[in-house]
Amino acid sequence: MLNRSQIKALLNEQKFRLTGEREALLDLFSESSRMLSPAQLHELALEKDVKVGLTTVYRLLEVMTKTGIATPFFIEGVIYYVFCGCDHHHHLVCLSCHQVVDMHQSCPGVEVPDDFQVDHHRLDLFGTCSVCQQSSVGRGTH
Repeated sequence: MLNRSQIKALLNEQKFRLTGEREALLDLFSESSRMLSPAQLHELALEKDVKVGLTTVYRLLEVMTKTGIATPFFIEGVIYYVFCGCDHHHHLVCLSCHQVVDMHQSCPGVEVPDDFQVDHHRLDLFGTCSVCQQSSVGRGTH
């Protein structure tokens, strides 16, 4: 897991100064266990009395995505982001509650043609978590 000084260094490389407000926003984002849209992150910041504009939220997410600290997901026409402050991993994404669980197991085998050089990969699995499955069964919507 990246520590605060490593995150600051990555952001500084992108010429992004981490002010007190931006750092508070980063803390809120990194502590969330679910993916958030920029509007949801902005709303959360306002609820926690972190005074940042929506433009600052977008800029932070943009820089974090460039550095690999955030991963975007495009779901039903909305871009959501999840904090990824550790080594390469994959994700289990619940489409109901938007919880994201990191998977650190190796990627299943994929046949790649000999004449293709893989530089990097991304594997994300989308579905419904056990809690949401139980909620749906309990409501009789199974």
